[in-house]
Amino acid sequence: MDWKAQLEGGDGAITKLQSENGAPGAKIIRDGVGWFLESPEFSVLSDHTEVRAKANSILGTLATASGTTGVAVGSIIRIHYDNSKSVFRAEG
Repeated sequence: MDWKAQLEGGDGAITKLQSENGAPGAKIIRDGVGWFLESPEFSVLSDHTEVRAKANSILGTLATASGTTGVAVGSIIRIHYDNSKSVFRAEG
């Protein structure tokens, strides 16, 4: 199974983050109308709260390196082996 973190924020800010290489292996992709953060570090995590914490850490590193603000981690998506998905919404 795989995890990905949906990003919330303006397209310009997310595009700027996308070009930053501050987190090895992490990548920001556009999937349909949404932006998502993917990382090989997510694969060893078993809980959406751990994935959220790691995604926030990676996003913080990218934001600091690029000087970008206004982007946050939204929902966490777990993609199961049968391609079904579980969505864990951001609290607050």
